Amino acid sequence: MRCFTLILFALLLTPAVAAELLSMDVSKEGARVFVAADVAVQATPDEVYAALVDYNNFSGWSQRYRDTSYIDSAADGRPQVRSNIQGCVLFFCRNVGRVVVLDLEPPHYIRATANPDLSDVKYGVEQWWIEVADKGSVVRYTHEVEFDFWVPPVVGVWAIRRSLQKDALKAAERIELMAN
Repeated sequence: MRCFTLILFALLLTPAVAAELLSMDVSKEGARVFVAADVAVQATPDEVYAALVDYNNFSGWSQRYRDTSYIDSAADGRPQVRSNIQGCVLFFCRNVGRVVVLDLEPPHYIRATANPDLSDVKYGVEQWWIEVADKGSVVRYTHEVEFDFWVPPVVGVWAIRRSLQKDALKAAERIELMAN
């Protein structure tokens, strides 16, 4: 659970030395996990956008991404990405495979919608809004996910939040470096 959410969150949080985690909220309703975060990065929206859609280099932001690459486009022509993400929350570790279809509005919006037939999630939508800020950009990130496997009840919101906070800024710093 942490693996998938953390890695997807890492996409949003990839600025460098000046990167700053402005806010983060993690909640759970039934089987669905909701993540929302705002991150400040010292890079233009164009640079941040380019780094976030560079799925062939996702492993550069986070060691949790084992394999991520573009695959054949969806039937409607939208780009698709396949990812293998590894993560742990407390003692629970899992590799999560997923295929997402991208909706892109350069340089300010990215939406990644999981294909449940080709993923280890029943439902998954990530969104990034990239806005101009005083010293670069602010990335607003949301992720709603329901996993297609059992997650121990002890892996609650507090454990997910702790994991994300621990790794999010590191990922943000790496993306900022990639953007510049």
